Parts: sequence; structure tokens; C-alpha cells
Amino acid sequence: RTMIDMVKKEIIPAVMEYTTTVAKSVAAVKAVGADASVQEKVLKEITTELSKLDASVVKLEAATDASVKIEDPKAQAIAYRDDVFAQFAEVREPADKLETLVDEKAWPFPTYAELLFNV
Repeated sequence: RTMIDMVKKEIIPAVMEYTTTVAKSVAAVKAVGADASVQEKVLKEITTELSKLDASVVKLEAATDASVKIEDPKAQAIAYRDDVFAQFAEVREPADKLETLVDEKAWPFPTYAELLFNV
């Protein structure tokens, strides 16, 4: 549930805000007649990963909700191992990619680099 909250309440809103900044950059560069292909490429990559993140967190929430309802402790543990943790990894993939694409000032959490080298 913590991962779901982090994604829904922190990461997705931060990425959406940053996406707006990049989109404005694309429009500004195009407005002066310059090549905005790099900005467009970055924007497309961010929006693609954001879509993947959104879809994967929906699946994680469904897997978590289904696992909570299992009454048998062993069956519940197996569901968490096989379903929830597998989906957890699918959420991490686009989230980790977005961390590398979004400006660190816009990212809502310390980056891996900050944790490894600045703590």
C-alpha cells in the first residue's frame, strides 16, 4: 500500500507537473522556429513511462486487494509472493526509468545517486 500511495500521491503528480514544463519547452522552441526534436523525444519518453507506471500501479492495487481477501495464511502468503511482489517489480521499472528522466528538482524523493553518495 505504501508503494501505491507513493506512486499515486507523489510520483505521478510530480511527473505530470514536469511533463507540463517539458511540453511548454517544446512549444517555446517551436515558436521561435528552432528544432525541438530533443525536447519532443524526452517528452514522449516521459509520457510513455508515465502511462506504464499508471497501468502497473492499477495492477498492483488489484493484486494487493485480491491477496488481502484470502483467508488462509499460507495461500495469502503465496499470493503475495507470486502476485503482489511480481507486480511490485513491474511498478518499479517505469518508476526507476522516470527517476532518470525527470529533473531531480521535480522528483519528489531522494534519487538513488543522492542516497548512495550524499547520505
